[in-house]
Amino acid sequence: MTEPLLAIRDLHVRFGGQGGRELLAVRGVDLDVAAGEVVAVVGESGSGKSVTMLALLGLLG
Repeated sequence: MTEPLLAIRDLHVRFGGQGGRELLAVRGVDLDVAAGEVVAVVGESGSGKSVTMLALLGLLG
């Protein structure tokens, strides 16, 4: 088996919430993407698709 081009393990994304509470937006995402593979991220509204992709791109800060 070849190494994936992208391998993500146990991705978590947290944001500061109201009153100092922490909001867990993404919990425990694992993802492997192989060369030549096409990937679609699907899910219900609010399920963390955009936040997951922004985290992978390094655009959260």
